[in-house]
Amino acid sequence: MDIKPSAVTDPQGQQQPALKRFPTLDNRELVKTSFWISQIFMILATVAGVYLAAQEGLSQAITFDSLTNQQNNYYLRHALYDEVADNVDEIDNYVAVIVTKAAHERKNFRPIMATFVWDNMRYSPHTLETPSSILSQTRRFYMKSADIVDKVERGFYGAAYGGKLLSALTEQMRQTTLPMLKQSYTELKQTLRENDIEVE
Repeated sequence: MDIKPSAVTDPQGQQQPALKRFPTLDNRELVKTSFWISQIFMILATVAGVYLAAQEGLSQAITFDSLTNQQNNYYLRHALYDEVADNVDEIDNYVAVIVTKAAHERKNFRPIMATFVWDNMRYSPHTLETPSSILSQTRRFYMKSADIVDKVERGFYGAAYGGKLLSALTEQMRQTTLPMLKQSYTELKQTLRENDIEVE
């Protein structure tokens, strides 16, 4: 059943359809100062909340990235320490052997130097985060020890003299480089532990 709007009569006596009346809006709140102040504070609170949330998220991301890098550096330095310590022992064993062997036999006792970690560090993005003094001393150890061993085998150095040079080299590594390297990865381990990250 359709409901038609009631008709109204105009001054000439003719009936005209009634106009629909729309509800009127109460705009009194819009002119009040308190309304606008509350809206401004809401906008400011929203902007501040978004800003603080973004800052906290960025801070957490930076902290996570830093701890991940430190963890990777810990494993890299620890592995390098183990490898260099083994190589120092290998050189010392070589020195003890060559003084008892004839010149033509010394090539048979060439020290087997492990360089897996050292060789692969060139591909690691964390290598240059290792203190430069440690990297320089390790590089010199590998370079000088290889040179001395080669000269001993060729007879350019005698076994006693070559052994003396190698012993001085390994002593320097034991007294300086290895302790520095151990302290370096130990400090990283402590920092990670303080952030509830256990490494071994």
